Amino acid sequence: MKIKSLSTTITLTLLSATICLPEMAKASPKPSIQVAQRRVVSSDIDSFTAYPVQRLESGTELFFVLRGTPYSRATLTIPNAVQNLPMREVQPGVYEVSYTIRQGDRISENTVVRANLQQGDRISSARLQQPLVDSYSDRRFQSLSINRFSSPPVKQLDPGTRLNFTLIGTPNATATFSIEGVAYNIPMREESNGVYTGGYTIGRQDYFPPEGAKVTASLQSGNQVIRSRLERELVAGDDSSVETAEIPLEIITPEENARVSGTVKVEGRSAPNATVNVEVQANSSVAGLFGFKRNILERTIKADEQGNFSFAFNPTIALPGTRYEVNLSSNSGDRTSEETLVLFQN
Repeated sequence: MKIKSLSTTITLTLLSATICLPEMAKASPKPSIQVAQRRVVSSDIDSFTAYPVQRLESGTELFFVLRGTPYSRATLTIPNAVQNLPMREVQPGVYEVSYTIRQGDRISENTVVRANLQQGDRISSARLQQPLVDSYSDRRFQSLSINRFSSPPVKQLDPGTRLNFTLIGTPNATATFSIEGVAYNIPMREESNGVYTGGYTIGRQDYFPPEGAKVTASLQSGNQVIRSRLERELVAGDDSSVETAEIPLEIITPEENARVSGTVKVEGRSAPNATVNVEVQANSSVAGLFGFKRNILERTIKADEQGNFSFAFNPTIALPGTRYEVNLSSNSGDRTSEETLVLFQN
């Protein structure tokens, strides 16, 4: 009886296992299928744009922005120039890259620029649908320019330190600044005509490389955009230089963005007997189709004992809307100061 009962038990057990095996075989693949489905993530491109430039020539910087699936690998290809140039993800789903045209690059208005976005084995591709060259169809006589981008140095780049930036350029535009590897496209406020200010407070997670972070300002109006890099370091090399580096320098007349005609007289004030270097540059465009720059005055003058100085310039070609950039640099001993005045031709 015991042997028969044991045999019956083994038979039932094996039969039960045989019956369950097909069900287990059907059920077991389901988790792996679900896992596989989670891993298949589409890499879609929402938009691919570029900032138009005036001319496609050596030295011109092209800037591209791609928006799509975050945490992917984005690349840019410009035929006859560069292939699979990596794009940097500046924030989730936003990829940027710049490319400076080199001698020998064959880039024209008809060049087909493409961007790829890859995640795993899935690749999406997009073709640039806008022209690389700005037609300036909606602009007359005014070219976009940045006269100065500056920041007072700080003692240390510690958490909680406030970095302040000032941009002087074309009025009524949109200004932003970026600190490479730290923060991107931070808006700047136009405090007065052509004077934009902005700031950034260093956080605990921010990292500034020992060689210094690259800070870039952008000024955009319509489809036109230009950039300027911060030339000075964010950290002062010497504490005393922060206090004594600058000397007084102000422009008394004419006012910023004033309309002028004929002979233009500029009056200012600096330190007594200071040496003032003057440079006047004219920026013009004809019918909004092409522009040109020319220096119309370069000279060195000396302030009197009260620090007063003056000079005049008379442009030989006076096109209405011409933009004059008056750049002043005052020196007294080891102290210097700079100022810029923007004027427009009537």
